[in-house]
This record gives sequence, C-alpha cells and structure tokens, in this order.
Amino acid sequence: MGKRRLTGLTGIALAALLALSAAPGGASPAAEPWSGGFADFPGDSWKQQWGVVDEGTFGYDRMTPQDDALDVFYGKGSSAPSCGDCPSEGGGQFYTDFRSIGRDDLADAPVLHLSYQVRFPADWDFGRRGGKLPGLYGGPPGQASGGEHGKAWSTRYMWRIRSDEPKATVYVYDPSMGDGYGEDVGLGAWNWQADDQWHTVEQSVDRTSGTITVWYDGQQVLSEQGIREIADIPFSGVFFSTFFGGHDTSWGPSRDVHAQFRDFRVSDTGSS
Repeated sequence: MGKRRLTGLTGIALAALLALSAAPGGASPAAEPWSGGFADFPGDSWKQQWGVVDEGTFGYDRMTPQDDALDVFYGKGSSAPSCGDCPSEGGGQFYTDFRSIGRDDLADAPVLHLSYQVRFPADWDFGRRGGKLPGLYGGPPGQASGGEHGKAWSTRYMWRIRSDEPKATVYVYDPSMGDGYGEDVGLGAWNWQADDQWHTVEQSVDRTSGTITVWYDGQQVLSEQGIREIADIPFSGVFFSTFFGGHDTSWGPSRDVHAQFRDFRVSDTGSS
C-alpha cells in the first residue's frame, strides 16, 4: 500500500512536532519578540501595550512623546526623587510586567535581550557624577533599586564621570548584595556619546550563568558573569529608569537638558 498523505488536525500536529524536532538540539522555537513604542503615552493603550505597573512610577510630566520616541526632561541640578534639597526635578521611571501582557514565555526564558536606542543631544551635560538608564529586572518592583534588596534583581545602565568622560556601566542589583546600593559591572567598557545621534544599546541577561553581555551600536563591548543568585527569579519586565543620581545636588546637570529614547525590543535571541 502506498503512503497516505496526512490531513486535518493530525497532519498539522505531526508537522509541528517534526518542525520542533528539526530545531538544533530539539530546542524550543524562538519566542516572538516584543516591541514597544510611545503612541498614546501615557494613556491606557500605551500602558496595556507595555504592561505598566503602578509601583515605582514617577516623572510622567517630564516625559513627552515625539513621533516614535520619548523625550525626557532633566532639570538643572536635579537628582533622584529622594533628593530633598534639589532645585528642580528631572527624569522619569516606570516598571513593566511581561505576564500582565500574556508573555509568560519571556518571563520564564533563561536568557533575554533588551535593546533600545538613546540619543543625547550635542548640548547634553552628563553632570559631575552620573545617572541611570533603562534595563531589565526580575522580582517585585522596587526591591532592586534605591538601596532596597529583596528577592529581586535589576540591570539598569549608568553613566559615571571618570576623567571627565561619561564611562558606561551595567548597574546591578541582585539578592547576594545584602545592603547598600548597586554594583558596577564593566565600568568603562564603552562611553556614552553626546553627539545628537541615535545609538543602539543591547543587553543580554543569562539567569542560569549570571552572564551579562552588552552590544553598543552592534559591537560587543562586555561579557561578564556579573549577576548572582537569580536563576530562580524570572524576568519581570523592562525597568525604564532614567535620572541623574544619586540622591543629592552633586549629581545634577548644570543646565536643563533633554534625552530621547525609542525602539524598545525584547527577545530571547537578540538582534546583534
């Protein structure tokens, strides 16, 4: 008897199994990437797209959508919201949650990549000490920033002024730290550029090995086992956090400045 052609649901199911087994090592297929823009910011449809949570949010009045980007204002002398004597306010922050938008596949992935573009205008002032930029996080919001150390972790970026240059670093919080603030990973591996051009920064966090890898404009600039004890803490989402600081006036810019962000993308395979 000749071979029969499989039809209907049985054939479809078998085809799916064959496709899965054909993947290298029988690995699961790559998750569909998530991407986020700023249309309707900060309206309900934008919040739903990103999965924004209520905890830890500030500075919506200083963040303005411009075409496909988000413009963030930082006032002269501003620092973190905890700065009681700063002459002005600056920056903004929000947390997102993958599970709230039905992306358990991203939350449970062993490795995730976050990429976005940032632009510092030519008249940007990096200040005297440093500041924060968005990264990934896991665990409850607010338990891996501001000196808080719960069962959570975060991998925001920072710029830190060293020898009058804006040295880049991944600013890590993880459950192993105990107290104090975060730790720098890869300080000086690259510099942030204030040239009015868009620059792409991408980070990969491997929860199993604790390895953080960074690409800047497509070039790998860092790969280091810089985060600990997070294998059993799933990815929560994007930690959009940007401000000068620090917690006092010594961190702030000498004048009002703006920076722009766009093209946020999360995947389990990366783009670099």
